[in-house]
Amino acid sequence: MAVPELLTLGHSTRSIMRPAIDYSKDLRRKLADGKSFDVALGELRAAGASIIDCIVSVRSYQRCDIAEAKRMVESSPAWSDVQAATDKFYRDLSDDKTVA
Repeated sequence: MAVPELLTLGHSTRSIMRPAIDYSKDLRRKLADGKSFDVALGELRAAGASIIDCIVSVRSYQRCDIAEAKRMVESSPAWSDVQAATDKFYRDLSDDKTVA
């Protein structure tokens, strides 16, 4: 997998260039409506939120540090495909003996 593929992970490069959007109000509303955390993240993603947007939103909503928010989002089923692709990229990178 080429580096540009990792950066986009199936998204356009334009989405990487924009600042993160804080969807924490939307997240709070979905949770208040009784939706589970994972369902709420899935709905944010379906509405166009990037993984970075979700991490920023969870950090704001939970008032936790960025590492904890990242762990929560990456462990969610809503983002499991991206986490799997990232893990594969790093495995492939570490297996590539041609990298100096």
